[in-house]
Amino acid sequence: MMKKGIFYIPCYPKETKLDKIVNEIKSSVIFCDKHNFKEAYFGEHLADKYEKITSSLNMISAISLLTKRIKLSSLTTNITFYNPSVLASHIALVDNLCKGRLNLGIGSGSNISDVESVNLIDQDNRSKMIEILSIIMKLFKSKNLVNLKTKNFKVSTIKKGNKNLGLGFYNPLYKSRNNLEIVIPALNPDSRNVKNAAIKKWTIVISNFCTQDVVRNHVENYISNSPLARKDALKKIKLARFIFVTSDKKNIKKLFKPSSPHMGVLKTIYSKLKHYNRLDCFGDYKKLSLNHLAQKLFIYGNQKEVTQKIRNFKKEFGEVDTIVYTHVPKVKNQEFNNSLKLFSKCN
Repeated sequence: MMKKGIFYIPCYPKETKLDKIVNEIKSSVIFCDKHNFKEAYFGEHLADKYEKITSSLNMISAISLLTKRIKLSSLTTNITFYNPSVLASHIALVDNLCKGRLNLGIGSGSNISDVESVNLIDQDNRSKMIEILSIIMKLFKSKNLVNLKTKNFKVSTIKKGNKNLGLGFYNPLYKSRNNLEIVIPALNPDSRNVKNAAIKKWTIVISNFCTQDVVRNHVENYISNSPLARKDALKKIKLARFIFVTSDKKNIKKLFKPSSPHMGVLKTIYSKLKHYNRLDCFGDYKKLSLNHLAQKLFIYGNQKEVTQKIRNFKKEFGEVDTIVYTHVPKVKNQEFNNSLKLFSKCN
C-alpha cells in the first residue's frame, strides 16, 4: 500500500478569514486520520496575508485531540524565533498532548519578512538553528537543574531552582521517549539542509515546488551523504506533490485555469519565491510560464493514472517513504474538493 501524507502549507486567497482556514484544516486532518494517512505536516508564517497559520505547534495541539493515529509534524517550527527554554517546554507539552505522535520539523524562517520581524536578518540562522536544537534535546533529557551555555544562549535554573519544590525542572517528551523524528524541508538544489539531514539521519520532505531534476538532486544528495544503506536512506525521504485526482477527464482542463485552487497556490508561492530570488527549486523549468510549469509539477488523472504516475516517480528516484499530498483551499467547484477523497483510495 502507498504510504500517504498531507501537507498544509496552507496558502489561501488573502481575503479568506483565519477561522475558515482553521476549520477546513481540522476537517481535512480528521478525514486523513480516518483514512489511513500516515502523517500530516503544518507550515507557519508569522505575518502573511496568504499563509495565515502562525504556529504549527498550536495547530498540532488542537488537532491532536481530534485524531488518533496520524503523526503530526511541524514543517516547520522556526526554532530560531524562540528562546530554547520556552521552545523545549512547549514542544514537550505538545508531544504529550498527541501522545508521542509529534514529528519536529525545524527551520529558520523561509519568509524573510518574518525573519526581519524578529530582528534576525544578517545573522547565521542556520547555525543557530542547530545550536537551539541541541539545547532543547538536552532539556528533554535533563533530570536535574540545568546549566547550559552555548555560543548564543544560556539556559540555567541552578540559582533559583529548588529540587524539593520542583522548580527549574523541564518536562520530558511523551513517556520520556528518545525517538523524536527531526524533519527538514528540501527546496533549492545542492541544499545544505539535505546534506546535514542525511549525515544526522534526519528526515527530509522534498517540496511540491521541486521539479524532477531538483527532486533527483535532493535524493542523490541525501543518499550520498547518509551513513545508511540506500534502502534505509530512502525511508527518510518524503516527497510532496501537487496532486489532483478526478473521475472525469473533462476536469483536467479546469486544473490549469487560473481559477483552480492548485494554480492559485502555485501562483502565490511562485511570486514570493521570485521576490526573494529563490526560483532555483523549479530547476531547468524556472523560466517557463506558470501554466507550463504547472504541467511539469502537477500529478493528475483518475485514480489508476495517478497511482501509476507515482509508481513511475518511485521507479525513477527510488522507493521514497511517503507521498505527501499538498492541501489546496476548498472552492465552489466540487471536483477539486473530491480530489483528496479519491486520492485516499489510491494504492
